[in-house]
Amino acid sequence: MKDCGAREFKDIVQYSLKAVLDLLIPRKCIVCEKSLGTTEKHLCRECLEDLPHTYYWLRKFNPMADRFNALIQEGLEVQQSAWPAHGTTSQHYAYATALFFYRADSGYSQITRQLKYHGDIPAGRFFGRQLGQKIAGAEHFADVDAVIPVPLHWTRKWSRGYNQAEIIAREVASILGAELRTDILQRSRRTRTQTKLSIEGKAANVHGAFVVQENIFDCFKNKNSGRSSSHNKLNKKADCSDLTNLKHLLLIDDVFTTGSTLHACYQALRSIFPPEVRISVATLAFVGEM
Repeated sequence: MKDCGAREFKDIVQYSLKAVLDLLIPRKCIVCEKSLGTTEKHLCRECLEDLPHTYYWLRKFNPMADRFNALIQEGLEVQQSAWPAHGTTSQHYAYATALFFYRADSGYSQITRQLKYHGDIPAGRFFGRQLGQKIAGAEHFADVDAVIPVPLHWTRKWSRGYNQAEIIAREVASILGAELRTDILQRSRRTRTQTKLSIEGKAANVHGAFVVQENIFDCFKNKNSGRSSSHNKLNKKADCSDLTNLKHLLLIDDVFTTGSTLHACYQALRSIFPPEVRISVATLAFVGEM
C-alpha cells in the first residue's frame, strides 16, 4: 500500500510539473497548432483521433504493397531481358504498410516535415512507436527479425545530425523485438532531394545509390564461395553468420511516395539475401488515395 501511495504521489508531482511547464513554455499541436493539454503529446486529442490511418497493416494486399511489388516485378523483367539465360527468379510478396496517408496540403504532413527538417526527434519516436504497435498486431509481420532504416549519405547525416528513418526504425524494432541493423546498407552517393522530381526522375535519382557495406558483402561472398574469412582483409566485426539466419527484413523510411528509394534499397539487399528471405517495407506516411 505504501508503494502504491508513493507512486500516486510521484504521478501527481510529475503532472503538476508538466502543467507548470506548459504554462511557461506552451506546447503546440503539430497539425493544428492548438495548445496541448498536459496529457497530450505532439497532437491534440482531436487531431490524434482524426489521424488518417491507412489500416494497411490489417491487409496483406493493399495499394501500397501492390505499388511496391510492381516495382519489384519491373526490376525482375529488366534483369531477365538483360540476362535471359538467368531466367526469372520468383520472390516472396513484399508486405507494405504505413501509419497514415500523406497529402502535401494537409496539416498531417507536418508530422514527417517536423521530424525531417526541424529536428523534432521526440515526435519521430512517438509516431515510430505508433507504427511499431500497428505492425506488431499484424500476423504477416510477426516473423520480422531485422529492421533496416533507409540510410542517409554521411554528409547529409553529419549536417542534419541524425537519420530520420533510423529514429523511426529504432522504435519499430524495439516494439517488434527485432534487430535494428544500420550496418548492412549504405548510401554510396549523395542524391538530390526527391521532393520536386518526376516519377521517372525519382527512380533515376536513386538508381544504384544504395549498396551493401563492403565488409558485409565480402563476408557473404566468401561464405558462399567456401573461402575462409581469415584470408581476407576484413574488419573483425564483419561476421555475417547472424545475417544468414534472417528470414524477414523490414525496410523503414519516413514517406512512401513512388517507392523508388525503398526499391533501390531492396535491390541492394538482394545482392546478398536470397529470394526466400522476405523483404517488406513500412513508413510513417503513404502518398496515395484515402
